[in-house]
Amino acid sequence: MQEIEFYCKKCKKSMKMAYAVTGDMDTPAMNGIIIRCHTHKCTRAVTLKNFTERDILKRADLHGKCYL
Repeated sequence: MQEIEFYCKKCKKSMKMAYAVTGDMDTPAMNGIIIRCHTHKCTRAVTLKNFTERDILKRADLHGKCYL
């Protein structure tokens, strides 16, 4: 099973959250989830709306890192 880890696009630090890939590309994934960056200098917050597993995999690199 593959796991995609989320990272902040602004400061490049881990958001300490991951998504386990299920293989169903068209179902909504993590709809309405708010993810905040944990560093004290970065105040970035991301709300995932209408994301499917395909969208997450498109943004991920070869190492399983997805920058939001």
